[in-house]
Amino acid sequence: MRTSELELHQQFRREITRLVIPSVLQMVIGNSFSLINTVMVGRLGDTAIAVVAAAGQIGFILSMILSAVYGITAYMTQFHGKQDQESMKEAFGLMLLSSVIITLMLLIIVLLFRSSILYLFINDSNAVLHGVQYLSVLMFVYLINSVKDVYGQALGSIGRNRLTLVVGLMAMSLNAVLDYALIYGKLGFARYGIQGAAWSTLAASVFSTLLLLGYVYVKQYYFHITPREMLRGFSFSFAKKLFATTLPLILHEGLWSVGIILYAVAFGYMGVSALATFQLARTLGGYYMMVIFGFAYAAKVMIGQKLAQEDPREALIYAKKFTRLSVAASIVVSVFIVALSPLMLKLFSYTSPEVQTALHHVMLIQAAVMVMYFLNNVWIVGMFRAGGDNVYTMKLIGVTTWLIALPLVFSTSYLFHWSIEVVYFMFAMEEIAKACIGYFRYRSNR
Repeated sequence: MRTSELELHQQFRREITRLVIPSVLQMVIGNSFSLINTVMVGRLGDTAIAVVAAAGQIGFILSMILSAVYGITAYMTQFHGKQDQESMKEAFGLMLLSSVIITLMLLIIVLLFRSSILYLFINDSNAVLHGVQYLSVLMFVYLINSVKDVYGQALGSIGRNRLTLVVGLMAMSLNAVLDYALIYGKLGFARYGIQGAAWSTLAASVFSTLLLLGYVYVKQYYFHITPREMLRGFSFSFAKKLFATTLPLILHEGLWSVGIILYAVAFGYMGVSALATFQLARTLGGYYMMVIFGFAYAAKVMIGQKLAQEDPREALIYAKKFTRLSVAASIVVSVFIVALSPLMLKLFSYTSPEVQTALHHVMLIQAAVMVMYFLNNVWIVGMFRAGGDNVYTMKLIGVTTWLIALPLVFSTSYLFHWSIEVVYFMFAMEEIAKACIGYFRYRSNR
């Protein structure tokens, strides 16, 4: 029997409250690692921020590719809704194995070409040397997180993210203390500068991984699965079925993350100040985006569960509710950005006046296009991917990133040498174009 409209509305409110708030808090913690490192390193100057930005591109492209692998959680949500525990274990094992293998492959490439990769962003041999040292430590962070994050994503796919939230809070606190101690030589430690930020991140990652996995296996919490259980039911037909929809997603995220790296190359060409501005804007943008990702995550779980039912029409009702809610939330976030921008700029008071001015203008651009960010993430992550529409999203990113935004960014930076603000607006054209095109897909209900 179909749920009444009132019951469906009440159920929607309960579920979105249960999922969005813990998800947003978890992402606040995750982004705080980047903010803490950036604020601490920012006191060392624009060049230090640029070094962290250049080295961080590797972690970014890896995180984007792995987020595509984590698209398997859409199936796990549906298996959970059907109480299919065997398929849940098999999907979890496939996701873990894929995450580790992809991370190892990328790290081998980075190990061989570290200096060459960093020279793409910074044409300064001394800065590149610091970047190599910083990246050499972060490689271990990426490998550790390739295991830890799979457990976190799996728990989140069934709405059990309280554990990852608590562990994340503890790890963030440890990271902040160690950043202060290792970057500046406080609390009896030697002064390591930029490399100290990498060591503190590594220590926090090791701590959080041991704590998360220790609790899962000692307490026999969700996904306390042995390697034998993970692989016992493994079949190539099952993997083929899951990768039939996630492979386009991997290509999608790969194309998009390479595009973001090319954006960083363009800003790096404009100078240290431009690259530092781009990095600071992305770091602060992570806090705006956490609300967006919270809505997208809730949409993915809630719509995915509705699609697993015999009558999926309620999923379309949820899709419309999320769209209206996203527009309202984006307006609120935009007002907060404008109101709090002076306070946010004070976090980076040690940067040059050029960076301060450009960053303020860039934040206003972010506020102006915030509704596009909201709609794109909720539609693409929460709706299209929940329904397995990954081929379309791959085509969408190919057009908006590679045929629209990237040509605009490179022409305005390399050919016309326009200001940082104008180039950043060209970068934002990707989201504007994506929302305009994606609207018609959303309206089609496909």
